[in-house]
Amino acid sequence: MRIEEDSDEALVRRILAGEREAFASLVDRYKRGIANFIGASIRDPGDVADLTQETFLRAYAHLGTFNAALGRFSTWIYQIARNVVRTHLGKSARRPAAHPLPEDHTLEEMLPDLSPESDPAGGVLREEAERQLAAALGDLPERMRTVLSLRYFDNMDYQSIATTLGLSLGNVKTLIHRGKIALAKKMRAREAQTLRRGGTHALLLV
Repeated sequence: MRIEEDSDEALVRRILAGEREAFASLVDRYKRGIANFIGASIRDPGDVADLTQETFLRAYAHLGTFNAALGRFSTWIYQIARNVVRTHLGKSARRPAAHPLPEDHTLEEMLPDLSPESDPAGGVLREEAERQLAAALGDLPERMRTVLSLRYFDNMDYQSIATTLGLSLGNVKTLIHRGKIALAKKMRAREAQTLRRGGTHALLLV
């Protein structure tokens, strides 16, 4: 078998043909990105884990409705995740809001490099940087944080983001431009707060 080398669409065909174990490869490819995407809107780690699992359960249950002629698998599964988040937020709309995070340079200078290749020995620090970034994203308006999450956690191109969220390409570009400024401000403020507290785990910034 060459499951790991197959495209998403080829894996879907194999799963629908009866190779159910191939779905695990799709989960491995997208679980990190989906969790980060959900984590940009949901603060509780337990809820993030549950909603990530629900996303994949829904994807598996409705895999037969996926149509490669209408778009990529990545777009399709992120649309499912988006709906899962919206349903969850609708159910919990009356819960007390989480405490706001403290409150800017360019985003490119502020964002941590979260790739494993950046520092193979720095897993703990990368995880901390990722938590800090997700926390800062969570304090932005919903549409803005969703767009940035897709862009910086899953490396989606602008057109794919527009398709996934049902927005115009121009709207996506505007949201990313404004969001970069807002997010960089929050990342700068969080770094300054960490340093003021004498924290030993300051963000690794690029």
